[in-house]
Amino acid sequence: MKMKKAILNKNKKTTISVPTIRRLPLYLSFLKSIESKDKKFITAPEIARELRVDSTQITKDISEVNVTGKTKVGYEVARLITVIEHFLGYHTLRKAFIVGVGNLGTALIKCDDFYQEGMEIVKGFDIAKNKIGKEINNIEILNVDTIKEQFANTPVDIGIITVPADQTQKVADMLLECGIKAIWNFSTMPISATDDIIIENTCIDSSLAMIKWKLNKNIPLIYKNRML
Repeated sequence: MKMKKAILNKNKKTTISVPTIRRLPLYLSFLKSIESKDKKFITAPEIARELRVDSTQITKDISEVNVTGKTKVGYEVARLITVIEHFLGYHTLRKAFIVGVGNLGTALIKCDDFYQEGMEIVKGFDIAKNKIGKEINNIEILNVDTIKEQFANTPVDIGIITVPADQTQKVADMLLECGIKAIWNFSTMPISATDDIIIENTCIDSSLAMIKWKLNKNIPLIYKNRML
């Protein structure tokens, strides 16, 4: 079933909201930053002050991953990091193809943090002759027409799309035909697929449009989760 508003937490037999899942990496990043400073315990109000998230919401989110804090002490930072990483699947390495090796695609290939988060881009694809045959961050760039052949040799779970809007569906169809079950789409165009396909859309243009609209309307902006 396609994920819409919630997913199943198999340990608790309850549903977990998508907003909660989206907040967990934020908590994780903060926890890692304080762990590096040798902080052993942290309370929900302390997290709330730093991240500008309601402490009650933080407590609820953390309880969804089966972690409870100690009275007057809070959460054990190291354990909470481990549990959140496990819940988000960081312990399972998922391989990925990326199609479209322009500026954005190149930047994603060069992002080493993905590996720590459980995703490894193993091959890149493009149609530009001046890119095919080259390597970026030790990742080989191949002709997009060879995707099916490459998938047969190196099966992957994730397809990343960073191509122009008019090529989005065509590329998605090529990836889905291979058997890929999850697509991370950076294009401005949505993808049509069956309900069993996981699609995550990340539209940079939409985020920029929101910033520009707020600037034009003189709406208060958020900087590092703080009102300006």
